[in-house]
Amino acid sequence: MALRTLLLGSLLASAGCLAAAAAGAGGAIVLTGHTAEAIVDRPVGEVAGVAEAVMAAEEIEVVDTRTEDRGAKRVYEGDRGELDVTVTIEEDDEGTKVGVEARRNAARWDDDYARSLLAKIIERAGT
Repeated sequence: MALRTLLLGSLLASAGCLAAAAAGAGGAIVLTGHTAEAIVDRPVGEVAGVAEAVMAAEEIEVVDTRTEDRGAKRVYEGDRGELDVTVTIEEDDEGTKVGVEARRNAARWDDDYARSLLAKIIERAGT
């Protein structure tokens, strides 16, 4: 019984990963853990500019930014009221991967807001 449960769990997890990967292409939003993610067909620098503009429009105060891998990855951390928001933008084999997390505290996340913010970034990026 335990082996059957383990195998079933493995199959479901694999299917979920495949569905998430397929849905991620072309700007579709998937939720991985508490991170809303999508692949967009725009360069990292362009998506970063869009993300900054959307964060400003959403009144997210950016408190930290990081650029890694010679610009191939950018991370923005900000605050919006009680939310801590992190936007990660990085090169991916299929385009530019954008991830958004919104956390209220160590134990509470706002996945709906993360998806909403990512949708605005995707829309404004024109993908």
